[in-house]
Amino acid sequence: MKILLIFPPKETIALVETQFHKHIDEESGDYPALGLMYIATYIKKNSPHTVKIIDAPTLRLGHDDVQKKIAEEKPDIVGVYFNTEYLIDSLKIAAAAKKADPNVKVVAGGPHVIVYPKLTIEKPDVDYCVYGEGEIAFKKLADALAGSGDAESIEGVITKKNKDGAHKLQKIEDLDSLPFPDRALLNVKEYGSFITYATPVTTMMTSRGCAFNCYYCNNIERAQKVRMRSADNVVAEMEEIAKLGVKDIIFFDENFTFDIKRVDEICDRLIGKKLGVRWHCRSRADMKLDAPILAKMKKAGCRMVQFGIETGVQRLQGVINKKLDLQKVKETVKMVKKAGILVYGNFMLGHPSETREEMLKTVDFALELGLDYAPFSNFHPLPESVFYLNALKNGAIKEDYWRKFAADPSRQIERYWWPEQDIGALREMNKHAFRRFYLRPSYILKSLLRPQSFRQKLWQVRSGLKLLVFGG
Repeated sequence: MKILLIFPPKETIALVETQFHKHIDEESGDYPALGLMYIATYIKKNSPHTVKIIDAPTLRLGHDDVQKKIAEEKPDIVGVYFNTEYLIDSLKIAAAAKKADPNVKVVAGGPHVIVYPKLTIEKPDVDYCVYGEGEIAFKKLADALAGSGDAESIEGVITKKNKDGAHKLQKIEDLDSLPFPDRALLNVKEYGSFITYATPVTTMMTSRGCAFNCYYCNNIERAQKVRMRSADNVVAEMEEIAKLGVKDIIFFDENFTFDIKRVDEICDRLIGKKLGVRWHCRSRADMKLDAPILAKMKKAGCRMVQFGIETGVQRLQGVINKKLDLQKVKETVKMVKKAGILVYGNFMLGHPSETREEMLKTVDFALELGLDYAPFSNFHPLPESVFYLNALKNGAIKEDYWRKFAADPSRQIERYWWPEQDIGALREMNKHAFRRFYLRPSYILKSLLRPQSFRQKLWQVRSGLKLLVFGG
């Protein structure tokens, strides 16, 4: 079987987008389609099927471009990544595949399928859905289609015939059993990030799942067991990446430092091997990060730690169920900086019950921390998040607009922010936060002095100019 996996163009967002965030997103960089690479590599390693990937956003391909490529490739199966916010684009790709060949089998996967499996399989151009982690289920489906097997009996595969049955979300327990993503499936030189030392960059996942339950998050694995790869397995993949000439790696784990002992083991191996790679990771500011482990992380190549802080108001830490101790956040950030590691902090503005004064306090808190990067986003309830589900139950949100959109994505969602917030005021506050943080003379000087490649410096200067233009 000839399989074509497609990450669709990102042209039509479900939400009425703002120019401000559109330009910020465009400047942030491009990351490999890691999930598609995992699936493609597993199929290549464990079957005779051939697999190719089209990463449309990175290649700046529009829908007409992708349709031409589908026609040229003549695949038997087209796998399409489905994300709820860009559902319209995913459905266009499914339709394009059917237009190129009515007999092609279209398989949907991704976070949208996990949240709305039945609504997805009911779309006329979708033949199958993979429910959960797709490596094993997709391979079994391809085998069944190649041999006229029974797709309905495959665990994790949803069809138009079995859509009303009970389906088990697919999770792979032994992550070490998976082959490393074959980065030759994509051009590694196409990928870069605003925040890394240099380009090209690549991404890795060393664990799956999240043990916490923040109310704004709709990760299907929140408050679940964290499945982790072994230190040896992680470092072996980093060695493979280094051989490709890629020196900057971003770990996409929800919380890379969840198991400090494993972090220690990874660092010991990296220090011993002297790979010469730089890496970024995500953490929580209440993890057991101390001076010795941070010093070891720095020596092992850690360049930046990213914290999801979200709010600088202690009351709101309880509201969003993040429950960070803000004094502990200050101490942790100070320790990370002292170790010579850059610090990235995420923030959201417009939480339920948040006042204008509290938003301003969050901006003040971000400045007080002395962060190297601090993106500010406007909060909006995500489908199946605790905030969204509770608001539907208590009537704060009058209709299930996410489900309505998933059923009929013909119109963008116009009112998607928290009901008590004013979107105009939120947008202005967001612009204020970006301008106040990034356009300070002291910050600009620090950025210019930050060790980074010349190409990255030019990128950041260009981005700063866009921020100045669109931030006003």
